[in-house]
Amino acid sequence: MKKNNLLPWVAFAAIFLFGENATADLTTTLQDSMMPSESDENDETASDDMDDMFADDNPAEENQSTSASNKPVDKGLAEDPTKAYFSVGPRIRSIMMPSWFIGIFGVDIETPDDRHLLVSKPGLGAEFTYRKDGFDITAALWWVGLGWDKTAAFKDKNDGDNSWELVKNDLSSLLLTVDFIWSTSFTNWFAITYGAGIGIGIPIGGLERNEAASRDGDYFSPCDGPTATDSDWCGPDEEYDEDYPLPTGIVPWVNFLFGLRFKPHRNIAVYVDAGFGIGFQMGLRGGYIF
Repeated sequence: MKKNNLLPWVAFAAIFLFGENATADLTTTLQDSMMPSESDENDETASDDMDDMFADDNPAEENQSTSASNKPVDKGLAEDPTKAYFSVGPRIRSIMMPSWFIGIFGVDIETPDDRHLLVSKPGLGAEFTYRKDGFDITAALWWVGLGWDKTAAFKDKNDGDNSWELVKNDLSSLLLTVDFIWSTSFTNWFAITYGAGIGIGIPIGGLERNEAASRDGDYFSPCDGPTATDSDWCGPDEEYDEDYPLPTGIVPWVNFLFGLRFKPHRNIAVYVDAGFGIGFQMGLRGGYIF
């Protein structure tokens, strides 16, 4: 409560007009009237309590507002493990067959340019993916090249030095494959993937083989047929311009895959993968999730 500055002046005026006794009585009366009553004190206490209550509430509201502003925005990248997701999209994959890879099957190979990659062809197509709890089943229809440029000379490792054949290869295939891919997620947008795939392919084009001869240490040239001058190379019992059919009549497909999965948007998934099976593979594929 504020002190009343008028009290000394009132007391001074009373002494001047009425004397000291009257002044004492007047002063006592004025002091009593200016003292706060019990009801006033209660009202003031209640008012102070209300102010404290609202003062306590405001920081809580501010803390809630600050917490809401600091909460990460959910972009919908997280996936419900009990829910199935579907996606469609393109795939691009490169098929590579090094010469040494074919050589491990008991075959000697020579090429006119001594290239290390006998096959290096692209593959492309479309795929459909079913995904649930981090597991993908991806069906794809795609075309892949399996041929090589120019010709390559082959012979069995156990055959003699004059048993070489030149093989032309313009083979490609229309593949129907299914990949079974597991993933381990580190964040909602990044995971590593691993799995395997199987499939079959319809062959397009084919292989043609011809007996070969090497003269003066040069690279091999095709024999035109049995000749007396090249009888050591081009004998009567050899193959000349012979089509070489696939043993099964189809292109079998088996591969093992590993890679990375990125999810930049709730409706977009991108896969970068590599693998081996029929040659070595590297690819990029993506899908629209719905």
